[in-house]
Amino acid sequence: VDVLPQITVLKSAGVANVPEPGGNVTYTAQVTNNSVENVTLTSLSDDRFGVLAGDADCQVGTVLAPNATCSFTFVGAVSGDAGDSHVNVVTAVAVDNEQNEATDDDDATVGFTDVLPVINVVKTANPTSLDEPGGLVDFEVTVTNQSVEAVWLTSLVDDQFGDVFGLSADC
Repeated sequence: VDVLPQITVLKSAGVANVPEPGGNVTYTAQVTNNSVENVTLTSLSDDRFGVLAGDADCQVGTVLAPNATCSFTFVGAVSGDAGDSHVNVVTAVAVDNEQNEATDDDDATVGFTDVLPVINVVKTANPTSLDEPGGLVDFEVTVTNQSVEAVWLTSLVDDQFGDVFGLSADC
């Protein structure tokens, strides 16, 4: 009696979270032959990253003996906002010597952590000095976003002149 092959796929991500807006994640995929005879891997793929090459001991064409396991790593770029998660699924397909097919898959989830905004404010004066009793000075204020995502300027206050928000069309 022919016994159908069975395989198990386990997938894990090297990190649970990446800072927004994302980055590269190293994944590990493991394939185990739960059959009573050898199986040959015929396909390795990921629903987000496509066909997977595997590595020297775990790739399409690899023969796994009964209860044998092979594993490989691959890197995939993920992106998202804080609170989002990226889920992707690895699928392996193998056949036995009668060409009976076994398929299994497993997913891994990576979350995105919030990155606080960073701005830099530079204020310059022209002229930088005046004769007494003083006079008019032009102040230039430059606000630079140094964050990984867009920010919205909600306030611009000078300690001597008060609210200066909106005094310039672009700031």
